Amino acid sequence: MEPNNILLWILVVPFLSALVVKLLPARFAIKAGLLFLIIQLALHIFITKTIFSLRFIYYPLKNIFFIADPLSFIFGITSVFIGVFIYLFATGYFAEERYAEQQKFSFWGLVFVGSMMGVVFSDNLISLYMFWELAGLCSWKLIGFYRADEHLLKADKAFLLTSAGAGFMLLGFAYIYLTTGSLSISQIINHNVPPFVFALIFIGILTKSATFPFHTWLPDASVAPTPVTSFLHAAVLVKIGIYGLARLFGTTLNISGNVMWAGYLALFSSFAAGIVAMRETDIKRILASSTISQLGFMIAGLIVFNPVATRGIVIFYVAHALGKGCLFLCAGITEKLFGTKDIREMGGLMKKAPLLTYAFLFSMFSVAGIPPLPGFYGKLEAITGMLIKRHIFYGLLAILTSALTVMYMFRLFRYAFMGEVKEVKFEKKGFTTMVVSVAILATVSLVLGIILVM
Repeated sequence: MEPNNILLWILVVPFLSALVVKLLPARFAIKAGLLFLIIQLALHIFITKTIFSLRFIYYPLKNIFFIADPLSFIFGITSVFIGVFIYLFATGYFAEERYAEQQKFSFWGLVFVGSMMGVVFSDNLISLYMFWELAGLCSWKLIGFYRADEHLLKADKAFLLTSAGAGFMLLGFAYIYLTTGSLSISQIINHNVPPFVFALIFIGILTKSATFPFHTWLPDASVAPTPVTSFLHAAVLVKIGIYGLARLFGTTLNISGNVMWAGYLALFSSFAAGIVAMRETDIKRILASSTISQLGFMIAGLIVFNPVATRGIVIFYVAHALGKGCLFLCAGITEKLFGTKDIREMGGLMKKAPLLTYAFLFSMFSVAGIPPLPGFYGKLEAITGMLIKRHIFYGLLAILTSALTVMYMFRLFRYAFMGEVKEVKFEKKGFTTMVVSVAILATVSLVLGIILVM
């Protein structure tokens, strides 16, 4: 099959899969979704050699182009890969849920993946915007998954914040079109834009990536089921903002002015979220604050516009996606075991669940940036890139936020896995599947770190 045709299938398969899931009996929904995501992953693998040898492939649709290059490919395949394990985990997590709930998760999860594919492979600013907003719609449906009034309010908050930010981003796109006469990303490479256009687009990136002052919706989204929060924090939603910044300003547009204020804002967000994580007792809100902190770090690394820092952030994106996806899934297991989200009421999992401990520990190491896990190499290159650009204080702030990550992650690990052994409830149905899922994800992080050493 021609690479162009494979790219077309990559764009179409998630949406066709969602339709099929709706037509199938509800009891098969998650397993069918898992099968379709494995097919989606295989399609990515088929075009790997082409992308890294020819640099890009494209699929034209009238005046709209979809392009796959190494940057979009890395973001796309990482999302699908983690999606496979989220669905595998979900077969156990939702084992006792009603079939209608399983079908709802599977349908919107596949559309969620499809929206990510549309964003990362779009070569048109309007199609990028449309898929960007479709991801917001999916997050609204999934955050309010159980339809309780409190959950719906938090889903509405997330949707309104991210949509408002996307509106500012659209104004920036309009300016680019008026000055270039083109909406094609590949045709506006090296075009200069004034700082206010960067600011408009950056607002959309901040809202989607839950960065100060638009960060409050992300911890609230923890009311959703664990597979949903893993999708939000690791696989799709918040990573769309990171991709948007890397694509639009890392490889395409030039800014005719100094925008380091954006980097300092991101570092402030990163540091403040780390302080909040040190004080939180809800396991999912700790991890949500950690996500905000790591997203701020990633934005700060991209803002220096240095190739070493950018490469480091791409490595850390993969490391964070794998690690944080696994950590949220581990959090869902611990919540089921202890019947609470409060880490003060947990303890002793090292003795009770050694495989779960292994998965949590190595995922935590990767996110915290401890060698030999891939997060270490990503953070090291990002900070090196900052210092190469002579942003000394900036780099020191990045190091400080990384040190905070180590502190609050070990605090969480100490409460949940060490200390006095608390009573746990091992539920036979689905428990093995969930633990195997997180153990494989953690192993992938470990192997990736070893590969980077070699």
